[in-house]
Amino acid sequence: MPSSISPAFENLALPGLRDRVVLITGAVRGIGRVTAELLARCGAALALHGRLEAETQQVANELQQQFGVRTLAAAAEVTDLAAVRQMFEALQSWSNNRLDILVCCAGYPLVEALWKTPLHQMPESQVEAGFKQVRAVDLDGARFCSHFALKMMVPQRRGSIVYISSTPALAGYHGTPYTEAKAALLGLMRDLAREYAPHNIRVNAVAPGNIASGWYHQLSAAERQKLAIESPMQRWGLPEEVAGAIVFLASDLAGYITGQTLVVDGGVVRR
Repeated sequence: MPSSISPAFENLALPGLRDRVVLITGAVRGIGRVTAELLARCGAALALHGRLEAETQQVANELQQQFGVRTLAAAAEVTDLAAVRQMFEALQSWSNNRLDILVCCAGYPLVEALWKTPLHQMPESQVEAGFKQVRAVDLDGARFCSHFALKMMVPQRRGSIVYISSTPALAGYHGTPYTEAKAALLGLMRDLAREYAPHNIRVNAVAPGNIASGWYHQLSAAERQKLAIESPMQRWGLPEEVAGAIVFLASDLAGYITGQTLVVDGGVVRR
């Protein structure tokens, strides 16, 4: 698939990323896919996760051919602890037991009924099942991957983990299941940052706002325009602008940054 990122990112090179081993979950499309491309441009070796084997392998092949980097297609269901364990076993074999960076981009897809229905109006079945489904991907999946990643990083005495949260986790919005899971993810990030800093392992998060990816493509032109003007910058963010923040946090430029949430939303959430 040809690159569609803006020219500003085409010659990207950040310190400490060449030949680093990176696992990216949710790497097949959206922000995860663009993050994989930016890291490939920096010369990282990429283990790429997706739910389906064929499309995950396709992305791995494309990045390897385009940028000449080592890639591994790692298909798995991140909500299944046993499947995540098997994914990490394949990673260990491929990388000779090395993992430098984990980026957790896998997220539950937008479901309009969960996003737009106020809590008191939800059917009781959704109050339980709907929240569990979102949490299983956004929170449990990140925790499962972190568990196995830390087992690899602690003996190395180095590593970086980056989670994808959201601005609703900081300020609230709509979609209580998403907000709840993404806010809990920030709690996980802060605890791990404090716990593993003595091992030289950094843990941070990115909180995107309105980004032209994923659910953006389900909106009408009028809805897109209405949401664009929420930002003081009067536009939607680009996927590569979020990916750039992720790559920064993963790089040696952020070597003294841990336990932080970097907001990428054009200035809506200011703190």
